[in-house]
Amino acid sequence: MSKFKKLNISFVSAVCLLMFPSFYSSGSEAAASDVIEEILVTARKREESLLDIPESVQAIGGADIDRQNIKSLEDVGFLIPNLNLSTRADGFANVSIRGLGSFGNTQGVGFYLDDVQLFSDASSRFGDLERIEILKGPQGTLYGGSNIGGAIKFVSARPDPSESFKRIKAIVGEQSIGDIEISVNAPLEGDWAIRIFGFVADNDGFLVNPNSARVNGGKTGNNKDIGMSEESGFRVSVAGPMNDILSAYASLRWNDYEGPNNHWIRELDKNSLQHPNTVDTTTNPRHERDTISAMLELTWEYDGMDVTSVTSHTDTESTRYTDLDISQEYLLDLIRPEDMKVFTQELRFTSTDDSSVQWLGGVYYSMYEEKMRSELIWWNTQAIGDNFTGPLGCAAGMDTCSGVWAGEILTLEQEQLNLRTPFEMRDRDKSHLAAFANMTSTYDDWELGLGLRIDKWENESTNLDSGFSSGKKETEILPKFSLTRFREDGSIVYFTASKGYEPGGFNMSSLSGSASLFGFDKEEATSFEIGLKGRSEDGKTSYSLAAFSIAYDDRQVEYHIDQGEDGIVEGIINMGDSEQSGLEVDFTHIVSDFLNISFSAGWVDAEWKDGAIAGGVDLGGKTPPVVPKSGVNVTANYLKPTNNGNNLAASFQLSHTGSYEGLQAWDPVTNPSYTLVNAQIGQTSEDWEVMLNVKNLFDEEYYMDVQHFPNYYLLDGGDSIVIGTLGQPRLVTLSFNYFF
Repeated sequence: MSKFKKLNISFVSAVCLLMFPSFYSSGSEAAASDVIEEILVTARKREESLLDIPESVQAIGGADIDRQNIKSLEDVGFLIPNLNLSTRADGFANVSIRGLGSFGNTQGVGFYLDDVQLFSDASSRFGDLERIEILKGPQGTLYGGSNIGGAIKFVSARPDPSESFKRIKAIVGEQSIGDIEISVNAPLEGDWAIRIFGFVADNDGFLVNPNSARVNGGKTGNNKDIGMSEESGFRVSVAGPMNDILSAYASLRWNDYEGPNNHWIRELDKNSLQHPNTVDTTTNPRHERDTISAMLELTWEYDGMDVTSVTSHTDTESTRYTDLDISQEYLLDLIRPEDMKVFTQELRFTSTDDSSVQWLGGVYYSMYEEKMRSELIWWNTQAIGDNFTGPLGCAAGMDTCSGVWAGEILTLEQEQLNLRTPFEMRDRDKSHLAAFANMTSTYDDWELGLGLRIDKWENESTNLDSGFSSGKKETEILPKFSLTRFREDGSIVYFTASKGYEPGGFNMSSLSGSASLFGFDKEEATSFEIGLKGRSEDGKTSYSLAAFSIAYDDRQVEYHIDQGEDGIVEGIINMGDSEQSGLEVDFTHIVSDFLNISFSAGWVDAEWKDGAIAGGVDLGGKTPPVVPKSGVNVTANYLKPTNNGNNLAASFQLSHTGSYEGLQAWDPVTNPSYTLVNAQIGQTSEDWEVMLNVKNLFDEEYYMDVQHFPNYYLLDGGDSIVIGTLGQPRLVTLSFNYFF
């Protein structure tokens, strides 16, 4: 046993002895609720009980988010069956729900913060949350394009004029983790309030660059902690009445991230994955991203109707550097400066009376402007050191790169050997203009729901290297229908049909000598779902059961092709049609005054339909990529008074993800199933909370994504390799919460 592991065990044991002098309960009072609290969500853009919504919606509450230290996309994904969610190796989101959407450059699942869709930084950290809502199945009617698989909504805690609140939380632990966040809520005059959230986090990561000697001699000098990251940010929001009928909510957020980029694990045998934690590259791949975003929500309250306007603007600058050959040789690197600006505007009308007919409708507009100036560096690529600053003269939004790194002076011979070629030199504008409406009508024990969205999308793309420009635009009709029966025991039985789509677009590299941009078409999904939701008469048990069938047409799939003299092509194609069906169950039960447990599971059966062609081979009957066959989550929460006047708190989460096929779709690598266990134990009081946290308790080895990739470093044989994003090994941290 290593000294490091011995130190960890000693540290954990000492903390437990200090924190828990007695585990005997005083029995004076219950520390937990004796009934399951009603969960209110805004899945249908109005606040209502989760158990009244005729579709699959799951929610993670603010208390669980805080106590389980849910800070990343992976943390959310592990808790929800049939949701495959993680941070892509380049810092963007990988996500599919029920097999809809796909990892890589295609998405299909929308991310939202306070009803504002996140196009450029969904993997940023959003703290001080009231809850996270996961909407499963196509959400086209109310949310539009890029929600074909569903939507994930981060709902922040809003300023409260009735409460003065301050909180500071610190986390320390393995991987040199240091994490501090603060939350403040302060009442202002005139029923206004301000809320502030901020954080700073450092993490050395768990990946190692051994800096091995190159074949032609010499060694690189990178920081061995190749997964090192730093992130900081804040959000300031204010809310209050402007007059008798008008109220306002405004927020400003900023996020700054520097961390690893495409830190892939390189494997040669797809049939026996070894999960090493070494990334032996010439240059530590890095990603810098800076985001500033503002939103304004105005609500006019009239008799029987609210009018809500939501306006947002987001500006993200991102620069990603990748050692593309994934080896210690100076062979092939990629630099990707990118500038993204997003404007959105929604105007919504919502009924507020008590009649049997409830309705909402509105209009929506969004504009996404992207500038990419990426280049391939073919020879004599230079290590950039520990602090990634990007190449001089190659900031996001500029047309050319000088080829010189900050602080580096190249000789004439080096300049001559430094061959750089354009990879994605593009401008791209994507817009949506939509009108939508939704209505529910209740008659006795029945509710009829009807929805419709007319969504016009456009994609204008220009390849600055070739000079080619192209555009696509279409108008989509997205209906929704639901029928709900309210039963005497308070449960509901429902049927829902919905439709979603993901817009088409253009690949920036020509394919097989094409004289124009190689485009891909939209993809569509039509879903049918039946379900049952309810709770027991004593309020101690809640449950839901859903079965679904989905037709997925013209499915978009990412590909990578090395075309030799024609260069490297990365893009998206419409592979063909697939169909999937599945079952989901969710169950929560209060076992005692101190213990509650929940169980959720999902199964998906998906296959390509005949006519899905790749490399001249019909994939009909095979499984599409990134569709886990099953998922299970078990959670237990324990909260009980102790004889020292505080509460003993303990939580346990078990998450199982079934095996699935990774990219490429026509030559997939099977990612084996894996099971993770997280646990927390500590003591709480009215003013403070101390928790010992363990992620991946049994140190399971797993990949969050895996795929074939061209083998640019041919000395180890083979024309392709397997790459994967390694999951978090066992991690022990200690967190301290103080309220004042």
